[in-house]
Amino acid sequence: MRFTTPGRKAAVVAVLVAISALLTLLFDALHSEAGSIVLTVLQVIAWYLASRLFRGPGEPVQQARPWWRMTSRPLLSGAFAAVYGVLAVVNIGFSFAGFWSLSGTVSILAELVLAALFAVSYRRLASLARATA
Repeated sequence: MRFTTPGRKAAVVAVLVAISALLTLLFDALHSEAGSIVLTVLQVIAWYLASRLFRGPGEPVQQARPWWRMTSRPLLSGAFAAVYGVLAVVNIGFSFAGFWSLSGTVSILAELVLAALFAVSYRRLASLARATA
């Protein structure tokens, strides 16, 4: 199954965000450090799986996406890389300010992994765009 229209992509993202929010509220209410870590890992996996299922205009629908391709456009990959990079820096700052926790460290690592994946996607998509222009 591949999602090619903006509406279907938005629906998938909305479902993922809703599930994530519900689990976040549940684990927060239970004060579960382990639950927060599991949720962070699941969120990274969900992002990566969504990037495998989404297709942009002109992308082949049947063919598997290369492992490095997170979006269909370099600008979008670059924007996500920047957002996750900034989130990681902010959370590192919170850790140094005394808000350190194991789940916070896992979150920082997850943000750095996502920032790196989106940055690789940005660089490769941008070089492909330059090569075909």
